[in-house]
Amino acid sequence: MKELKESGIHVKPSNSNNLKNISFYCNFMGSLKMPRLMVDDSTASKFMNLVALEMCQDFGNDFEVTSYLCFMDTLIDTAEDVKVLRRTGMLHNYLGSDEEVADLFNKMSRDLVPDQEMYSDVTENIHNYCNNDWTSNAAQAYYTHFSNPWTCLGFSAAIMGLLFSAIQAYCSLFKSS
Repeated sequence: MKELKESGIHVKPSNSNNLKNISFYCNFMGSLKMPRLMVDDSTASKFMNLVALEMCQDFGNDFEVTSYLCFMDTLIDTAEDVKVLRRTGMLHNYLGSDEEVADLFNKMSRDLVPDQEMYSDVTENIHNYCNNDWTSNAAQAYYTHFSNPWTCLGFSAAIMGLLFSAIQAYCSLFKSS
C-alpha cells in the first residue's frame, strides 16, 4: 500500500459489496476502488470456509474468494498497509491491532492459487501507472511538497507574486518608452 500511495494511487471504498467489483482508473492521480471489508474474529473462518466451498468440484465457480484473498495479500504486507486501508474507510478493523490483520491476510492466502484473469486488468493498469515516469514523479512531488495545505497556499502565493512582478516589470518597460 505504501508503494501505491507514493505512486499517487488513492484507495477508495466502492459502493458495492461484490468481491469482483475492484477497479482502477486514472485521471490525474490513480484511484483503486474496492469493496469495504470488516475484519473481526470470524473473518478468517468465513473466508476459509468459502475457499473450501470453492474447492468442491460440484460447485461451479470462478474462484472469486480465493482470487480476492490473494489480491488483498498483494496489498497488505505490514501493519502500515492496514493503517492506510483503515484511514481510507476501506477496511474496518474489529480484530485488534493492525499487525494481527496483516498476519491474518498473509496466512489466509499462503497456499491459495487464484484465478490469474480475475484482476489482471486492474493489476496491469496499476503496473502501467506506476511504471509511467510522469505520473510517479508528479505523485512524488505532490506528496513531498504539497501534502500540507499550507505548502499549497504558500506555493500559490509565490506564483502570484512572481506573476505580479513580471507584469509590473513588463508594464514599467513599455510605460517608460
